[in-house]
Amino acid sequence: MRIQFLGAAECTSGSCYLLSFGDKQILVDCGLFQGPEELKQRNYGDFPFVPAEIDAVILTHAHIDHSGLLPKLTRLGFKGPIYATAVTADLCSIMLADSGHIQETEVERKNRKLRRRGKPLLTPIYTVEDAAQTMDHFRRMVYDEEIEVFPSLRVRFRDAGHILGAAIVELWITEEGETTKFVFSGDLGNQQQPVVQDPTAITEADVLIVESTYGIRLHEDREGRLEHLAEVVNRTMDKGGNLLIPAFALGRTQDILHSLRVLQDRGDIPELNIYIDSPLASKATEVFLKHVGDFDYQTRTMMQENRSPFHGPNVHFTETVEESMRLNSVSGGLVIISASGMADAGRIKHHLKHNLWRREATVLLVGYQAEGTLGRRLQDGAEEVRIHGEPVRVAAEIETISGFSAHADQEGLLSWLRRFSHIGQVFVTHGEKESSHRFAELIAQELKVPVVVPKLDESFELKGAQALSTWDTSYREFSVEEDFAGVCQVTRRAEIQYRGAFGLAQRRFKIRNNYYTAFNLGSARQFFAKLALARLAEQGKANLPQAAEDWEGELERISGEAPWIVVAREVLAPAQLSSAYYYLDQLPAGAASGYTTTRTGQEVENIYAILREGLMPQLFASAPDLTRLWQLLAQGELLPLPVVEEILAPYWDQRLQVYKIEGKAPGAQVAFGGTLEEPTAVVVLSNGEQGVLHAFEQLAAGGGR
Repeated sequence: MRIQFLGAAECTSGSCYLLSFGDKQILVDCGLFQGPEELKQRNYGDFPFVPAEIDAVILTHAHIDHSGLLPKLTRLGFKGPIYATAVTADLCSIMLADSGHIQETEVERKNRKLRRRGKPLLTPIYTVEDAAQTMDHFRRMVYDEEIEVFPSLRVRFRDAGHILGAAIVELWITEEGETTKFVFSGDLGNQQQPVVQDPTAITEADVLIVESTYGIRLHEDREGRLEHLAEVVNRTMDKGGNLLIPAFALGRTQDILHSLRVLQDRGDIPELNIYIDSPLASKATEVFLKHVGDFDYQTRTMMQENRSPFHGPNVHFTETVEESMRLNSVSGGLVIISASGMADAGRIKHHLKHNLWRREATVLLVGYQAEGTLGRRLQDGAEEVRIHGEPVRVAAEIETISGFSAHADQEGLLSWLRRFSHIGQVFVTHGEKESSHRFAELIAQELKVPVVVPKLDESFELKGAQALSTWDTSYREFSVEEDFAGVCQVTRRAEIQYRGAFGLAQRRFKIRNNYYTAFNLGSARQFFAKLALARLAEQGKANLPQAAEDWEGELERISGEAPWIVVAREVLAPAQLSSAYYYLDQLPAGAASGYTTTRTGQEVENIYAILREGLMPQLFASAPDLTRLWQLLAQGELLPLPVVEEILAPYWDQRLQVYKIEGKAPGAQVAFGGTLEEPTAVVVLSNGEQGVLHAFEQLAAGGGR
């Protein structure tokens, strides 16, 4: 039994956990990555699994960082069921369609520029149609209902108190006659949140996966946040400014409306002109009103007394762009609630552009602001920000009320954890690095249970409540130099021990390196020529020289053909590698452009290397390809093992006790090798000219033996 953390590990987005047991594979959540660019680029890469081989998805709730890649999953071949509460299913029908529309619009905007430049066009991660087809996979669950998904898997959803329909997931997995109970907290809510019920108490878990978004922070209490909200509203209205509230369309917008209605009913604030400037928030509110039975007691009472927090004579839902634009002509007296909640996209950016420079205006942040977002920059005190490519001075008052967060704070999380009578193993997820690690330390101290903060993509073998990382612990402190761009991977016995992707493959288009990026091997292609010569020698067509300064030259002299033709035929094809030779000014998508520095200090792309290399094509390979090649060599499948050992002998690194093949070219540096025992492959590929040997030595020392 294995669990792999494919998202929300030392970060707060992209929630996705892969569980493998028996002949089954299931996902808990399949979320979109948000925040820093290096995370968002993961949305465009391949899944680290085969979608068609996933048997089912268990979805905790409808927020995009948990559900947002489901349409991509189905588009790429997933055909199984998606289990979720009825509210979550209804909310996903609007959330995923909206996400698809945003991606189509964004890609079309970028493609207009690419067409003018004659560049290859982009395709969206998924479309509105993909989102619609995904809804056919949903299977609606009710809270506290236990069902059998497979004979080896039972599931039960419990109320998480986060947003309407959000669930804590209990899973019972049976393998080899032994049953292990998993509990996924999902996003856990606070006690006494408006609209939703309190989180359900769980008492037993062999394996607990718990979020830590606010693992090191405390929120204001409910009464305190209402008083704070009243102060902000009154102060802004007295100044004659607009109050802008960036808020998630789902959950937070409805919470704010609820609180404003309570304050107006009390007489603590004046009657307000409130504008909900988010079509998605309008649709989400309609879904909420379909599920009044799931509201908490206070909100149900308000509805029965015709005091709906979501409607009123001064609550306006704007739909059209024209209606939204008209709000920008009003300098004061409005409360504008608009998405996105981190101010990184959506209509709120337009309102910020027209109000941030006004001293009488206020921006109220009522939710978590992830690193790298506009909301976080405002929260951290930026004096100037860029919106739609233009600088905007920040003169408005910036306020934060943490109590409106739909996530439990440290005390709320600990209170929920203290209700457990048995926990075998804890994994702390869905928190930024500092938050998750410090909260993990707190859990270990207070509850006296084993706690792990998994790395992104790290997997664990589970036996009962015992969890063993499939990554060698030596790699947990691995680091690369600041300017390193490339891919690193260590594999032992065909099992990935570590892998990481860093920096940009193409700087002009901001394309990130990923695990399948192909890199120029530079002079390391001489090793491939040596392998090709050895293959010809085994066929009786040549003699393998003891040594050569130019193996490609020897290969061409002996075969009478261009070396790249012979290598492709004798090495790449038999090994079934996707590696290939490319001219540097004709690189395909998926190949990294190298970057080199001229004598004058100017940084240029490696197409300029043709001036030094002539028109000879360069060999490009990916980390998975080189790993496969190494395994074939170690197993004697490409050449007899004694021949392999003879070929590799000059590459033995006595200090590291591994074989090391190096390669360089302008804008490229690589090192790969390992040991033939087990076998172990260590691969470091870079489209820069520094940091490769530093990375290789760390990886080789950590697990190369």
